Amino acid sequence: MPTSSRHAAQAFIAVLLAAALFVAGCSSSSDDSDKPLPDAATLLQQSTQTTRDLQSVHLKLTVQGTIEQLPIESLEGDLTNTPAVAASGKANIVFLGQRLDGVEFVVADGNLYGAISAGSFQDFGPAADIYDVAAILSPEKGLANVLANFSDPKADGRENVSGVDTVRVTGTVSAEAVNAIAPQIGATGPVPATAWIEEEGSHNLAQAKLEPSPGNSVTMTLSDWGKQVTVTKPAV
Repeated sequence: MPTSSRHAAQAFIAVLLAAALFVAGCSSSSDDSDKPLPDAATLLQQSTQTTRDLQSVHLKLTVQGTIEQLPIESLEGDLTNTPAVAASGKANIVFLGQRLDGVEFVVADGNLYGAISAGSFQDFGPAADIYDVAAILSPEKGLANVLANFSDPKADGRENVSGVDTVRVTGTVSAEAVNAIAPQIGATGPVPATAWIEEEGSHNLAQAKLEPSPGNSVTMTLSDWGKQVTVTKPAV
């Protein structure tokens, strides 16, 4: 290659490298990863109040591993406190030793209604005797109470959960708070827990995880905070 052409090529490559370094520098400067994490206790307090005031939400719940008394593998639905406590959606459950997918459920007037056969609802009695998903929104027994009973909280990173920029807070939750939201867990001591809390805005709770024993956990992912929810009690 002639000297002039070689010099031109080298100059062109140098320009490209400089541009790449400039872009990389711009990207890193706008990254939140270097920002100090907010105080975990303050963030929990803010999210506790927001969650306590929450009147409706969309929920995805998954069970990892095995929690013997909890007959749910996964669940998705809408919860509301207005005008009354209620919930509806679909769940994958274990019923009488059989795994059933996409079972419709409704919680209304404190009772659990399920459609083991598509569209044919049965009244299974008090939801609390099986699993009361509507209790997740209860200010006294639900996720607000879980957040209020975090001990030794630590903000240990940032994470995007379903499109929401959150701060991940780890700690433990008292057995009383865990058993209030899910008596089937039967906690006898503090339970390791993680909360993913919206860093800005209202500090909505985006996700919470309770791990009553190693490898066995319940994860609740929330979205559509405050969206209007209508639940119709099925005819049985």
